[in-house]
Amino acid sequence: MLALILASGICGLLLGRYFKVYVCFPTILILIPAAYFIGDGLTGAILTFVLSSTATQLCYLIGAASDLIIERFRSQTSRTEDFI
Repeated sequence: MLALILASGICGLLLGRYFKVYVCFPTILILIPAAYFIGDGLTGAILTFVLSSTATQLCYLIGAASDLIIERFRSQTSRTEDFI
């Protein structure tokens, strides 16, 4: 269960850095069968799915925010280099 949550978080970071938010919808659909096979029973599968989808979405936001900060920093440095 922990491995799926960590893998979902890493995938969320990468997806947030390089893709738009629309890519999260198919990603969440892929987590359903993975959670079913990893979870023990229905309760374990639901818990695994909820935790892994939450990790994916939170890490997506972190990745998108870091990309936004990096782009803003690059644009500010390029403007200051034009004046030098």
